[in-house]
Amino acid sequence: MAQGRIPDDGFLLLSSAPYDEVGPDQARAELKARFMADFAANVIREAQPALAEKMLIRTASLHWPTRRLELIG
Repeated sequence: MAQGRIPDDGFLLLSSAPYDEVGPDQARAELKARFMADFAANVIREAQPALAEKMLIRTASLHWPTRRLELIG
Protein backbone atom coordinates (compact mmCIF):
# COMPACT_ATOMS: atom_id res chain seq x y z
CA MET A 1 0.00 0.00 0.00
CA ALA A 2 2.75 2.43 0.94
CA GLN A 3 4.54 1.81 -2.37
CA GLY A 4 1.35 2.03 -4.45
CA ARG A 5 1.48 -1.55 -5.73
CA ILE A 6 -1.84 -2.50 -4.18
CA PRO A 7 -4.91 -0.32 -3.51
CA ASP A 8 -4.97 1.65 -0.27
CA ASP A 9 -8.65 0.91 0.37
CA GLY A 10 -8.19 -1.70 3.08
CA PHE A 11 -7.83 -5.42 3.51
CA LEU A 12 -9.91 -8.42 4.49
CA LEU A 13 -9.26 -10.51 7.57
CA LEU A 14 -11.15 -13.77 6.96
CA SER A 15 -11.31 -16.36 9.70
CA SER A 16 -13.08 -19.67 9.18
CA ALA A 17 -13.23 -23.09 10.80
CA PRO A 18 -14.57 -26.33 9.29
CA TYR A 19 -17.20 -28.67 10.68
CA ASP A 20 -18.73 -31.95 9.52
CA GLU A 21 -22.08 -32.17 11.30
CA VAL A 22 -24.74 -29.64 12.27
CA GLY A 23 -25.11 -29.22 16.01
CA PRO A 24 -22.27 -29.17 18.55
CA ASP A 25 -19.65 -29.60 15.83
CA GLN A 26 -20.93 -26.53 14.00
CA ALA A 27 -21.16 -24.49 17.21
CA ARG A 28 -17.56 -25.40 18.07
CA ALA A 29 -16.41 -24.30 14.61
CA GLU A 30 -18.20 -20.96 15.01
CA LEU A 31 -16.57 -20.37 18.41
CA LYS A 32 -13.17 -21.25 17.00
CA ALA A 33 -13.59 -18.94 13.99
CA ARG A 34 -14.68 -16.04 16.23
CA PHE A 35 -11.75 -16.61 18.58
CA MET A 36 -9.25 -16.69 15.71
CA ALA A 37 -10.71 -13.52 14.15
CA ASP A 38 -10.57 -11.65 17.47
CA PHE A 39 -7.05 -12.87 18.20
CA ALA A 40 -5.71 -11.94 14.75
CA ALA A 41 -7.43 -8.55 14.80
CA ASN A 42 -5.92 -7.73 18.20
CA VAL A 43 -2.43 -8.71 17.00
CA ILE A 44 -2.83 -6.48 13.94
CA ARG A 45 -4.18 -3.60 16.07
CA GLU A 46 -1.20 -3.80 18.41
CA ALA A 47 1.47 -4.23 15.73
CA GLN A 48 0.06 -1.97 12.98
CA PRO A 49 -2.56 0.47 14.36
CA ALA A 50 -2.72 2.52 11.16
CA LEU A 51 -3.28 -0.58 9.06
CA ALA A 52 -5.91 -1.89 11.51
CA GLU A 53 -8.12 1.09 10.70
CA LYS A 54 -8.49 -0.31 7.16
CA MET A 55 -9.31 -3.85 8.32
CA LEU A 56 -12.58 -5.49 7.30
CA ILE A 57 -13.27 -8.58 9.43
CA ARG A 58 -15.39 -11.50 8.23
CA THR A 59 -15.92 -14.68 10.22
CA ALA A 60 -17.36 -17.89 8.81
CA SER A 61 -17.83 -21.59 9.34
CA LEU A 62 -17.23 -24.10 6.57
CA HIS A 63 -19.54 -27.09 6.15
CA TRP A 64 -16.84 -29.49 5.04
CA PRO A 65 -18.98 -32.11 3.19
CA THR A 66 -20.49 -29.47 0.87
CA ARG A 67 -17.64 -26.90 1.10
CA ARG A 68 -20.31 -24.25 1.85
CA LEU A 69 -18.96 -21.15 3.58
CA GLU A 70 -21.45 -19.67 6.03
CA LEU A 71 -20.86 -16.14 7.33
CA ILE A 72 -21.29 -15.70 11.07
CA GLY A 73 -23.06 -12.58 12.33
